[in-house]
Amino acid sequence: MFDGMRKKAAGADCEDRISELPDALLHHVLSLLPVDEAVQTSVLARRWRQLWKGMPALRLVGPRTRFPSAEDFDRFVNRLIAARGDSPLASCEIVAYLTRDDYAGEPDEPEPNVQFQSWIQYALACRVRELKVVGDLVGSETELVVPLISQHLTSLDVHSVFLDKDFVDFSSCPVLEELKMLECGFWVQNVSFPSLKRMCLVECNFSEGYRVRISAPSVVSLRLDDCRGKTPLLESMPLLETASIDLSYGCKDQCRGCGGDESCEGCHGYPVGSYQSVLLNSLSNAVNLELKDQPKVYIYERDLESCPIFGRLKTLLLDMWCRTVDMHALVRILQHTPILEKLTLQLRSDENFLNAGRGERKHVRIAQSFVCAHLKEVNIECEEKLRVKDKVRQIVKILNRGGIRTEQISFKKIPRPEGYRFQVVSPRAFDDNWSGSGGD
Repeated sequence: MFDGMRKKAAGADCEDRISELPDALLHHVLSLLPVDEAVQTSVLARRWRQLWKGMPALRLVGPRTRFPSAEDFDRFVNRLIAARGDSPLASCEIVAYLTRDDYAGEPDEPEPNVQFQSWIQYALACRVRELKVVGDLVGSETELVVPLISQHLTSLDVHSVFLDKDFVDFSSCPVLEELKMLECGFWVQNVSFPSLKRMCLVECNFSEGYRVRISAPSVVSLRLDDCRGKTPLLESMPLLETASIDLSYGCKDQCRGCGGDESCEGCHGYPVGSYQSVLLNSLSNAVNLELKDQPKVYIYERDLESCPIFGRLKTLLLDMWCRTVDMHALVRILQHTPILEKLTLQLRSDENFLNAGRGERKHVRIAQSFVCAHLKEVNIECEEKLRVKDKVRQIVKILNRGGIRTEQISFKKIPRPEGYRFQVVSPRAFDDNWSGSGGD
């Protein structure tokens, strides 16, 4: 690409229109390239010699095939940093890579390059606003040892790193508002994000021996998805508006069928000191809420014993495994959501679903009453081959007793395999279609 541009720029009869573009636009284009390719544009023409130094973004994405060795890439980046100086950065992406022996195909004990941490410090010194850090690429995590101190950092996107201190405090980043962490390790006791507004933790690892306490009092949007280990304890989130919590995979807060035995290491690992709940109390200010889990996970069930009032909640999505405990939990939640407007219940299927509820009475009496005066819409979703006719009828009866008319309830069959559209049907059509599917 660059050879062609150079030939056009050098040709006597060719007009170099690209070089006539404003600096801001050219800087943006260069920022989309790996940093070494951006620097190569300095040979195109006189105007391009220093242009790369003004790029508002750097992508330090590793040597790959463009350098003979990792050390060569290190030297290149260090020279680039010396030449560029501390000009402000809008964004920076730093990807760890393997040392020379590993790069050459002999990975005995893979370790990221030693420059990884110093480049993070350089980005912070350049007053970077958006920082992306990707740690080890061979299935483990890289420790983040650089203290994150910045008066300018607003967004942090971190992959495959771990925190390993008793207490991690991000108060030294007073304008940090957005945090994304993927496959990261929280080997800490407490972590504090005073200014954070949006937090997304996906497939992260938490200790199995204790609960990590997360303080994020300014958060308005929260996603906790498929994290492993013990569910972290969330402290007060008074400004929360939207939350999505999925404890379906990897969660170690599971009852092992103890039947109330105090020696169970699963559900009797729940006590959290002076805190009344692990999640729900801190989620009680949400306007939009999604709660998902798997049958053996007990966090929601135990949290509901001290269920708070969800005084602002308008939209709620719940997993329903159609167990007795889920029916009671549904009623208890509806008793504590006075202005709820939309409810979605998802009936999920796997071996656990088919076995859930066996040995229980088919029709469980729910004595508690509730009234949902503001509830306008109820959606019940399940896969089209599930045999849940009786269970759906039971849910409908519970809702009817709370003043929700059958006409307000719609049903969606979620087809398998994925990729099909939802099929919306009326209650009567749903009942007719399921008439031959049998009972439980």
